[in-house]
Amino acid sequence: MDIQVLKVSGNGNINAIADTINKYVVEDGIVHIDAIGVKATYTTVKAIIQALESLVNKGYRFNLRPYYIKVNTTGNDIQPISKTAIRWTLIAKEKSI
Repeated sequence: MDIQVLKVSGNGNINAIADTINKYVVEDGIVHIDAIGVKATYTTVKAIIQALESLVNKGYRFNLRPYYIKVNTTGNDIQPISKTAIRWTLIAKEKSI
């Protein structure tokens, strides 16, 4: 099983990001969410909060772990540039009754 990695932009739509997080968590049970920079991180945090509210209302339990990860981005001269991103790993499963 490949774990889906969502790369969030600072200009991303929070509702769309939250819906996408929910989609992958419900389908696969796990998703990685990456953000580079202050604006992207803020957008990601807001989307995660919104997604988790929805998951809790649907009866899901979850674990969320943030950590740093090195990612390669493409510069102007097509040379990869290594940057540090914050990655959140979200694992969720339905509560058993």
